[in-house]
Amino acid sequence: WREGMTAIAKLPNVHVKLSMLGYTCPGWMRTKERQEVLKSLVRETIELFGANRCMVAWNWHVNGAVSDADNMSQVGPDAVELLDKFLWFFEGYSDEDKDRLFAGTAKEFYRIG
Repeated sequence: WREGMTAIAKLPNVHVKLSMLGYTCPGWMRTKERQEVLKSLVRETIELFGANRCMVAWNWHVNGAVSDADNMSQVGPDAVELLDKFLWFFEGYSDEDKDRLFAGTAKEFYRIG
C-alpha cells in the first residue's frame, strides 16, 4: 500500500478521496487502537498527496453502513460520529487545510462553486 501510494502521489493529476474507511481497517470503530491505525493512515495519505489533492467523500448515507467492512458490527458510526472522527484525524492541520479537505479540493476537482 505505502509503496503504491508513494508512487502514485508523484503524479500531479491524481487526487484521493478519503472514504470507505472500514475497507482500510475493518472494525475501526470498535477499538481505540484501530482508530489510531486508521488516523495514521489517513494522515500519511494527506502528507503524501497534500491537502490540495485530498478530499473527504461525505457519502455517509452509503459509507456509514459499510464502515465496519468485516461485518462484525451491526452498524457503523452515525454521521456526527464520523464527522467527529475526521475532525480528530485532522487535529493540528491549519484551518485552510481542513477547508480544503472538507470542501475546497472537491470544488476545484469537480469544478463546482
